[in-house]
Amino acid sequence: MHLSRRNFVASALAAPVLVRFASLPALAKSDMPSGQVTPIYRTKAGDAVVTAVSDGYLELDVSLLSNISPEDAAALLHQAFRGKPPVTTGVNAFVVQMADRTALIDTGAAGAFPETGRLVDRLTAAGISPETVDDVLLTHLHPDHVGGLAANGQPNFPNAIVHVHRKERDYWTSEENKAAAPDGAKGMFDLASAAMTAYGDRVKPFDGPGEVVPGIAARELFGHTPGHCGYQIGEGEDGLLVWGDIVHVAPIQFPRPDVGISFDSEPEKAIATRKALLDEVARNRTRIAGMHIAFPSLGHVVEGTGDQAYDFVPSAWQYDLG
Repeated sequence: MHLSRRNFVASALAAPVLVRFASLPALAKSDMPSGQVTPIYRTKAGDAVVTAVSDGYLELDVSLLSNISPEDAAALLHQAFRGKPPVTTGVNAFVVQMADRTALIDTGAAGAFPETGRLVDRLTAAGISPETVDDVLLTHLHPDHVGGLAANGQPNFPNAIVHVHRKERDYWTSEENKAAAPDGAKGMFDLASAAMTAYGDRVKPFDGPGEVVPGIAARELFGHTPGHCGYQIGEGEDGLLVWGDIVHVAPIQFPRPDVGISFDSEPEKAIATRKALLDEVARNRTRIAGMHIAFPSLGHVVEGTGDQAYDFVPSAWQYDLG
């Protein structure tokens, strides 16, 4: 029977009263939850299914930002209903499942930071075994992107080929660059080198933009690191650009793309890359996903209002993947 308001009300009025509300048993008490359900979200991108997986989160102090005062940063956070600093920002990874292969874009931090390192458990919860990953595509080799690639010198994805831009691989595995780096950054070189060593000749550096594996093309988005890349899956409005670390603090860097962060290897180039890409994806209505946008991070960049350059519109929940 088609359920309309009229026949629903009529049926309800005609039904006999079987119990008195006072006689219903008390509801059992449940424990108060202390966290979210497993943060996994799926969407279609072209012919692929993309699964966003949260590895955890970071808390960033606004003192890491450049070209903005702490007061202005706090005002933007307040305007976005994000409370007071520090800023909580996600650490995300993306699984791309196609007809003939499964690819993983970035691997999280593997516990390098207190509230991270949950990727493998959450992949398993999503029904994706690490053994089934054919390719790992790295946006860059910072600890919160490459940390989950290996553990104790052994690959976490034992059957995967690892793809990374040659400039990125060469920079972070250079002993000369490590020696020239500040003492606080030398550990980043060690972690990147260890991850590359764990995979040996299964690390396949690529040069330039273009298709890395069938169905996924690299975009050179240099500045944050020397070989930082994004990955395009599908085309047009049905596609998805996983853009890596174009933004770290979304409520601030969308309205103020001139704001940099101390993690940028080449600050001015990172800002120029961000400005150019935000203009492009807003103009072309390109759907994007980022590693440091609130989970699941999928959405569109649009022109802002007033003195704000851009805004981010999260994608609506996709109920059906058919």
